[in-house]
Amino acid sequence: MKHLFTLGLSLSLTMGTAFGQCPPGETEVTMTIVTDRYGEETTWEVTGPGGTPVYGSGGPYTQQPANGEYPQPPVSFCVPDGSVLEITVDDTYGDGMCCAYGNGSWTISVGGVDVASGGTFASSETSSVVIGKDLGVAALSMEAVIAQGSTTIEGTVANNGTEPVSGFMLAYAVDGGTPVQQTFTATVAPGAAYDFSFGTPWSATVGPHSIDLTLSGVPGDLFPGNDMLMQNVNVATQSVSRVVVMEEFTSSTCPPCASFNAVLDPYLSSLNTNEPGSGIVAVKYQMDWPAPGNDPSYNQDGETRRAYYGVTGIPDPFVDGVDVTTGGTDDAIMEHMTKAAFVDLITSNTISGTTLTVDVELTPYADFPGSHKLFIAATENYYPYPASTTSQDEFHYAMRKVLPNGNGITLSALQAGVTQTETQSHTFTIGNPAQGNSNLWGSSMNNITVVTFIQNTSTGEILQGGISQVTTSIGENELDRGLSVFPNPSNGLVFLDVELEQSAQVSYQVFNALGEIVRTESRSTPAGGQRFTMDMSDLESGLYYVSVQSGDMRATRKVTLTR
Repeated sequence: MKHLFTLGLSLSLTMGTAFGQCPPGETEVTMTIVTDRYGEETTWEVTGPGGTPVYGSGGPYTQQPANGEYPQPPVSFCVPDGSVLEITVDDTYGDGMCCAYGNGSWTISVGGVDVASGGTFASSETSSVVIGKDLGVAALSMEAVIAQGSTTIEGTVANNGTEPVSGFMLAYAVDGGTPVQQTFTATVAPGAAYDFSFGTPWSATVGPHSIDLTLSGVPGDLFPGNDMLMQNVNVATQSVSRVVVMEEFTSSTCPPCASFNAVLDPYLSSLNTNEPGSGIVAVKYQMDWPAPGNDPSYNQDGETRRAYYGVTGIPDPFVDGVDVTTGGTDDAIMEHMTKAAFVDLITSNTISGTTLTVDVELTPYADFPGSHKLFIAATENYYPYPASTTSQDEFHYAMRKVLPNGNGITLSALQAGVTQTETQSHTFTIGNPAQGNSNLWGSSMNNITVVTFIQNTSTGEILQGGISQVTTSIGENELDRGLSVFPNPSNGLVFLDVELEQSAQVSYQVFNALGEIVRTESRSTPAGGQRFTMDMSDLESGLYYVSVQSGDMRATRKVTLTR
């Protein structure tokens, strides 16, 4: 999102010349820029590999008085044939050129043909173009840790050149073994990409593996440096249901944050966010900007997390450690909810007065590369704040304390089957929250939910989330605490999450508003967190009740079906 206040207009600078014709052996390249309202934030540069020579550059451009699209004069320059171009487009505010304040974009064209484009990014976007023929391996679509069994090898090749490529061959080899080859007959236009999928799957076995992907069969390929790709993969012994972690940087003094939260908070509520057994948890870090910058929930733990992610503009949501756009947050959440997790993360807590003690037990089911940290965030479920300078006067999921601090807890190497435990405590002060402290807004400890997650310190990827609600009462219904039904409302497909301390027979019944049973099922359910899919698409729109029973425990949730 953008500044609430701006410093003035910026001068637009460009380097390049409009060429009617380039000399023999050179080709004309044109950069076309369309800024959003905040053109002052946009700069670009087209160079050779390593940053030299500089063929063309432009920006910053002029800030406009209203949201919209503002085309800038195209910049053209001549480039020697066979050159590799590196395109870099930067946004100083960190929210790209699109789309909240206009559908800004950038486009590189060669000979009148668009070969590279973009605009939706955060702080910077890069791309490469070869003046001539080039087809390269762009990506291998595999996670660092996957499930065992039949695995389809998929990925993307990209035409980074200025000529179409018709037909190519790909081969993959696992652990240096016999390559599996396949010929593809697709034609890939300049600037286009092609998603490939091998017809022969890999039978993935538990343990670490390396996959080598090789592209060939492209006569006249000018840049063979992108024809190979290697990826290390670990195959897990088992998987568990994922708990998605949604983090947001926000403030009570940020009008765009208020607008975003007016949409986000009801959506999170529909997913039973921060409820035991839910497939999603949320942590919101309140910032001390923009002006007047007096959000009382701002503290150093939130600032430490902001610095880790490099956040420069708010609202800024992250899903499982990935920076996403405000308009794409819901899609990102649903996408991540479909992914398996390969770490079991069990979180519990005890209360003694105002002292919260959190116990965490984590068990990886694969060897995970890199360094990881455990984060324990105590969030306040809800508090009113009428003194907010925006339209938002109710706040949810606000972080009050990260135990022991915002830097998290460094874990030992994550190895398959090796359990790690951690215990942290913090004594809260109830009342008088203010900048710099972790005091609670509510009148008791019952308004706290503990959110935990494991994060790769280098990539930012969050492997798994966890949750533990704080309660000072006794005799809790284990089944009720561990049941979550989402999304709600639903268009027919409903996820049912249950969490049991020990395996049990669990029965499920769905009642309509008249009390009639319209669905019934019984399953033998193992201990731990389990997720089931319930298809209600054949039922009419309306209110339903999902009742779950195990032994003498029963829990019921309302579901609204909208079709």
